[in-house]
Amino acid sequence: MSPELLAAARDVVALEGWLIDQRDWDGWLALYTEDAQYWLPCWDDEYTLTDDPETELSLIYYNSRAGLEDRVFRLRTERSLASTPLPRTCHMINITKITEDKDRNIIVHSNWTTHAYRLSQAQCFFGQQTHTLRMIDGELKITKRKVVVANDRIPNVLDIYSV
Repeated sequence: MSPELLAAARDVVALEGWLIDQRDWDGWLALYTEDAQYWLPCWDDEYTLTDDPETELSLIYYNSRAGLEDRVFRLRTERSLASTPLPRTCHMINITKITEDKDRNIIVHSNWTTHAYRLSQAQCFFGQQTHTLRMIDGELKITKRKVVVANDRIPNVLDIYSV
């Protein structure tokens, strides 16, 4: 993999967090392909994650960008009472490994922390994530994002801006 492609992959993952922090929902959605999968599995027990979002419980699961678009619509129109007002967030991302799979998709593994402040309360979520990126029309796009939330004792709201 070329140094330029490695840098572009790092940039996409870092940009995603920044766009969420800026509430640039259109820019954030534009990072995803139409068929993108967005998944936060649940912990089945202390050390085992669920592994099938179609048949097992997930914290969040969208099997296409349409689900993300619907979520953004609810946030923009304040139809999500649990997310009104929206928190101020700060996403911190540390890229740990970048590889390429047999289909020439780029796989980016990273650790993440999101700090949020809402209604005079601060909270923090953290964990690991894996982005699968594909080159489409000269741009890297997210085709899959799997987010593991390590501190899954959720005090109130967990949403797309939380991870």
